[in-house]
Amino acid sequence: MSRKLLGIVVLSALAATPLASALAASKDTRALPKGDLVVTFSGSGGGTYKFHQPALGSRRAGGCRSADATYTEIDSYKWSYRFVVPPAGGTSDTPTALAGGGQLSGTEQLQQCGGEAAVTSTCTQALEPPPAANSADLAYPGVIVAASGRLVTVGAVGELIAASAQPICTGLGVLIPNRVAGFSQLQASVTFPRAQLATTGDLTRRFTMGGAGLYEGVALSGSCNSATCDVKTCAEDSGRGGPPPSCSFNESYSGTIEVRVVR
Repeated sequence: MSRKLLGIVVLSALAATPLASALAASKDTRALPKGDLVVTFSGSGGGTYKFHQPALGSRRAGGCRSADATYTEIDSYKWSYRFVVPPAGGTSDTPTALAGGGQLSGTEQLQQCGGEAAVTSTCTQALEPPPAANSADLAYPGVIVAASGRLVTVGAVGELIAASAQPICTGLGVLIPNRVAGFSQLQASVTFPRAQLATTGDLTRRFTMGGAGLYEGVALSGSCNSATCDVKTCAEDSGRGGPPPSCSFNESYSGTIEVRVVR
């Protein structure tokens, strides 16, 4: 099993008998050996990160220690990764199809000190599936299919990466990503009865970001609005005095894992 798939699913045993030697097939897998399992890991997601950092001191010349800043980040993305594993199950770190993309966008409005005009800045960053050269990434797309007794468990990981080295920005913009960047660590696992796959030859199960083991115990949303609000973490911290900052974030993705059997 590849290192990057460790921890996705915990299996008591990996059965050696074929999962589907004579089961129904996908209509677009005629070139594959009979019994092979075609696994598609797909979904979509997105979120926002917002904060307001009030100015410290008067905006008049000499009285402003830091400018008033309002920032909003929006991210959205989708993906579809396909793999083929043998009838007995196993792992695959070589997707047969990679599709998807997305975009991060950030807007900041800075009310400058000294009474100068406000500055609005924007940044955008496109997302794309990783190239084969990134196969050493821990989150490079991969899948594991394993049978234990009457159950079949499928675990998958994946990622989307920045399409360029730097975001495209105007003004004084700097792209500040969401507190939780779900697109960079996509993960899901599903379980279904082995007999059901034998009967249908094509099963689909839904997953959510909150149900993925990688994000167990990780806050996928949060907010604060007080003198002790830290806009970097959207959590309460030590106060800095002055008007209270505010901050909020949320991130989620969902999708499906489909297993089809070649006949």
